[in-house]
Amino acid sequence: MIDYQQPMFRPPSEANSLLIQATIGCSHNNCTYCAMYRQSNQKFRMRKKDEIFKIIDERSSVDFKRSFIADGNALVMPTKLLSETIIEIFNKNKNMERVSLYGNVGDILRKSDDDLIKLQKSGLSLVYIGFESGDNITLRRIKKGATKEQTIEAMNKLKRAKIKVSGMVLLGVGGKERSFVHAYETADMLSKGDPEYVGLLSLQVRPGAPIYTEWEKGNFELPDKFQILKELEIIAENTELSNGYFFSNHISNYLPIKAIYPKDKDATVAKIKNIVNEKKEKGLRSEYYRDIVNQY
Repeated sequence: MIDYQQPMFRPPSEANSLLIQATIGCSHNNCTYCAMYRQSNQKFRMRKKDEIFKIIDERSSVDFKRSFIADGNALVMPTKLLSETIIEIFNKNKNMERVSLYGNVGDILRKSDDDLIKLQKSGLSLVYIGFESGDNITLRRIKKGATKEQTIEAMNKLKRAKIKVSGMVLLGVGGKERSFVHAYETADMLSKGDPEYVGLLSLQVRPGAPIYTEWEKGNFELPDKFQILKELEIIAENTELSNGYFFSNHISNYLPIKAIYPKDKDATVAKIKNIVNEKKEKGLRSEYYRDIVNQY
C-alpha cells in the first residue's frame, strides 16, 4: 500500500471522506500565518498518474460517499490529470456523490472556463478556498498571493462552471491595526462573490509561521477576544448571501455559529451583538480548546 506523506491536511468537514493524496504539500506555501508545511520542510510535488490511481484502487470502498483530493492545493494539477483522477474516484466508488479539493485563487484564474467546466462534468463539486481577508493591505502583508478583486473573480468563475465555493475567512489576521477594515472589506468580498459556504476561523499565532516571529518582535498585535468577536459581528451583519451556510464552528473560534443565510441572519447577528455589547463570557470557548491543534 502506498503511504500518505505526512503532514497531510483536509477540511474538518471531510473527516469521513475518501482522502486521495494526489499532491504533496502546498504549491504556494508562502502565507505568513501558516506553518502547516513549514515545520516539516515539506516540498511540494505532484504524484504521477499511476501512483494516484493505485491509491484510489487501494483505498476505495462502497462505503464512501465523499472524496477529498489532497493536499494543500490540488487544483494546481493539469486539467487532464485532475479530470482523470476524479473520474477514476467515481469509477472505483459506486456510491460516490461528491469530490472536492483545496483551490488557490491564482490557480483558479489560470484555468480556462472550459477547463473548469470539464472538471465539473468529471465530477468536481466543490472547491475550498482560503480567502482569509478581503482587505488588500492585509492580503499583501500575509503574502496570500491574491487580491480581493481576484478572489471575487475566482468565485464567479467557479460558479459559472457550476462548481460550489467554500471560502475560509481568518478572524484576527489583520491585527489590531486593521481589524475592522479587514472585517468590513471581507464582508463586501463575500457579498460580491456569494459563496455557498463561508467558514470562519480565528487566527492562532503558532511557532513556525512567519507571523509568529512578527508577533514576538512586536510588529504584529493580535486582537483580543472581544475585538475578534466584533470582527465576527461586522462580517455577519454586513455579508449578504443569496443562499449560503455561514459557520464559525471551527475549534479555533470563541463563539460557534451555524447559520443559513439569509434565513438565520437576523437572529445570528443579534446573538453576536448581545455577547459583544455585554462582554459575556458564558457560551464562549475557553483558550484551552482554542489551543488544540485541529486540521484546517
